[in-house]
Amino acid sequence: MNQQQNFSQVKITNLRDIGGYRTSAGQLKTGIFFRSGELYNLSKEATDFLSHELAIKKIFDFRRPTEIENRPDSKIAQATYENISLLSTPAQANPSLKNMVINPHMENYMFKVYAELVLSKSAQQGLHNFLLEALSLHKPLLFHCFAGKDRTGLAAAFLLKIAGVADDDIFDDYLKTNQARQKANQEILNYFANKLSPEKLKELEISLSVKAEYLKHAFDQITENFGNFDNYLVNGLNLPADYQAKFQATYLE
Repeated sequence: MNQQQNFSQVKITNLRDIGGYRTSAGQLKTGIFFRSGELYNLSKEATDFLSHELAIKKIFDFRRPTEIENRPDSKIAQATYENISLLSTPAQANPSLKNMVINPHMENYMFKVYAELVLSKSAQQGLHNFLLEALSLHKPLLFHCFAGKDRTGLAAAFLLKIAGVADDDIFDDYLKTNQARQKANQEILNYFANKLSPEKLKELEISLSVKAEYLKHAFDQITENFGNFDNYLVNGLNLPADYQAKFQATYLE
């Protein structure tokens, strides 16, 4: 049984290795960059899998402090932990929060979220810190938020873009979330079925999925404000000019 099949057995929603994609300069190494949804209340089987099978040495949690307080990560042996909160604005639909608020115009809100993730100073500083550590760590790491779809999806897209992965593959990886979260999303919708109006349930369903248009909007914002992705890395995220070259030299094979 291969590792990817084991992922589904340990019941960590949206867990996957983003390595293996080919680029013009080689293939992104596997066994280094893992993405997932929250790591709350994990079974011993799941924590052992992360610690022993994947050998995770660093966990980056992109959630807000209030999200972490409500649903803290399970402890993973041998792994250090860092919270990098990528969104400063209050959540508008997040079942991990005790007092959930649902934006009545969720679709529009999602576009604003992706703009904030690339343009806000707090997100840029957080991405700066994450990407610098991702380059220097040289050991398996896992990054996540609540659902592992927006904050995590953008971070994964950036890592793949930096590695030189084709845009089609980047978007395919991003959209895998909808399949990976199908069961978890249905459980959330079932839980709120008698607690929310049909209108709010519909907005909640929108908030639990990803659309290619959201990620495209993020990249469009980068182009409009910085000219291209390379400029964004240097002028937006304040990364060294040779960051991408060093990343590819380290993680392509």
